Amino acid sequence: MKERWSIILIVLGIYFFIPSIILCKPINDSLIFNKVFSYKRNYTEPIKGEEYGIYLKYSFKTQRRNPTLFLIPTMYTIAKGERHYIGETYGKIVFNNIVNYEIKPQVAIGNISHYRKIMPVIFKYTIPQLYEMSLFNDKVLSPFNYNNRKFYKYIIDSISSQNTKILFEPRVNSTQLIKGFCHVNNSTGRIEYTSFTGEYDMIRFMTNIDMRTNNSYNLILPQYSNTKIYFKFLGNDIEASFDIFYDPQTNIFHSDSIKNTSNYILMNKVRPIPLTNTEDSIYNEYFNKKSNNDTIDYDKKQTQASKIKEVAWDIIGDHILNSMKAETDNAYLRLSPIFNPLYLSYGHSRGLSYKMRINGHYNFSYNKQISFNPYFGYNFKIKKIYLTAPLRYTFNRKKNRWIEFVFATGNRITDSRVLDIIKNENRDTIDFSTLKLDYFNDNILKLSTNTNINKHISVLFGCIYHYRNAVNKNNMADLNKPTSYRSFAPNISIQLNLNSKGPIITANYERCISKFLMSNMEYEKWEFDLSFKKKWQNLKRYTVRTGCGFYTNRSTSFFVDFSNFHENYLPNEDNDWTGQFQLLNSQWYNASKYYIRTNMSYESPLLFLTWLPWCGKYIENESIYISALQIEHTRPYFEVGYGITNRYFSLGIFGSLLNGGFYEIGYKFTFELFRNW
Repeated sequence: MKERWSIILIVLGIYFFIPSIILCKPINDSLIFNKVFSYKRNYTEPIKGEEYGIYLKYSFKTQRRNPTLFLIPTMYTIAKGERHYIGETYGKIVFNNIVNYEIKPQVAIGNISHYRKIMPVIFKYTIPQLYEMSLFNDKVLSPFNYNNRKFYKYIIDSISSQNTKILFEPRVNSTQLIKGFCHVNNSTGRIEYTSFTGEYDMIRFMTNIDMRTNNSYNLILPQYSNTKIYFKFLGNDIEASFDIFYDPQTNIFHSDSIKNTSNYILMNKVRPIPLTNTEDSIYNEYFNKKSNNDTIDYDKKQTQASKIKEVAWDIIGDHILNSMKAETDNAYLRLSPIFNPLYLSYGHSRGLSYKMRINGHYNFSYNKQISFNPYFGYNFKIKKIYLTAPLRYTFNRKKNRWIEFVFATGNRITDSRVLDIIKNENRDTIDFSTLKLDYFNDNILKLSTNTNINKHISVLFGCIYHYRNAVNKNNMADLNKPTSYRSFAPNISIQLNLNSKGPIITANYERCISKFLMSNMEYEKWEFDLSFKKKWQNLKRYTVRTGCGFYTNRSTSFFVDFSNFHENYLPNEDNDWTGQFQLLNSQWYNASKYYIRTNMSYESPLLFLTWLPWCGKYIENESIYISALQIEHTRPYFEVGYGITNRYFSLGIFGSLLNGGFYEIGYKFTFELFRNW
């Protein structure tokens, strides 16, 4: 038996570790490779606050479509409209840095309604950051970055007096890697031209970038790029094309020149390449149809009614699965879709949940803002609606000074008598379903204000008011027990951040004042928390969160309700499972006067399953989770888990240990399909 296990361990070692040793072997150490990897460091300056002119031409061509296209976010226009859309935009692109930029259009034309957006997610594939760790902002590892060299094979195809052609392809079949070639300048290592293909998040892309230019502007920006996008799903087949030209001129148009001139005429002045015959015919057909519609004499009432009806149906159809967003210079409003499976989540202990969110803010000035970001949801396991509605006024953004009012409802909790009930029980085997616990619904009002003392320390002052009423008031009344509890508690929180890339340490203190504002309980609570997130090279990330909390009071009746250790029935919008216990019974959160917890996770796009021939193409990320907990009257509780994320879903398998042995196994599942769309 021991020999059999030895053989299995040897095989696993060969499978997982030897490929890593091989991949860590350095590539050809010729001078040209060293120049490519060091070009950005040796020859370029960081982009910060720079502006360039930009011309963008795009087209969408529908090869095949069926009714399922209506179910895909941002595809409503293509699903019901024309089979071929084109458009052009000229303006300026403002770089805060190479991965953070904003495009400000000056002139735009096209046969897509101005309030429509088709597949905006694909635009990020049109401006790759060749020399960064990732090509598309934490997605797809760049073969031109030194830290990613172990994931690619490089072959020198040909050499001339001025440049060298290099072929590159991934060592494993992963959606985080690309395949292609590049022409490199022999003297500097600058990429003069590159072409590559890849596939990520349901999108297959093919990009050609021309970096050759005589203009005196930043040498890591291309002169021209073309990206073709291919999207196929459930029989639908869409092709898109993007052409981008960069120009150092940013002020070709002034307000006076634009005011009384058609966009089409203005675009003719700046278009760097002529339109194709197909594109010309699409424009002509669109403008002729628009002109005919303007001259037809419809009955005014009928026209108005039909327009209202059309707009109403468009709004309903377009926003069943899509977010509704409105934006001006000072205001922003975004509503979650009416129905979106991405907001569904299922967990072993929490059951099925659904959540919606509203985000809105208004800027009075650069330094002052008011925001309202409510979210609500429904948990099908306990048949309960949750609502949290924070209203915040920021009066000094530089100093992070704000005042916030929060209303929340839906939390279900048991009172402190649960501590007495289970005090003498064997907590390693206790079954809460057999206990007759008293449940209360919790309504919360919270007022707080925050300020930064300096760049490392911030202080929050506030107060919180709880009104808890019994779920089963009749039974409580029959037992001569109170049916409601009220508590008013001032609190203070101090946050310490010594380094922008270091851990964040938080200390909280809260004390309930008895008999103030009808408070009929008393408690004192302390909590300490440390959280740390670190991004490594190759899109790896690890997260650590550890902390403790305890009550110091002698009240005979109170509610164990920690801020950093509580049940969360609603799915996180960013799908981050770190810092949570996935299998812990919800009652344990209210069953101890203290807790000590640690949650750790490690994420990587290329971990275990990615190296398997048929899995790497579909796995975008892998994660390992380890959590530990110590509470009153029980031995340490542990959870370990492994999760994968692909274009369709995220799935995590978790196991728990208690009393030194296996306790439970479960899983968590969320949809990922079109999450970033």
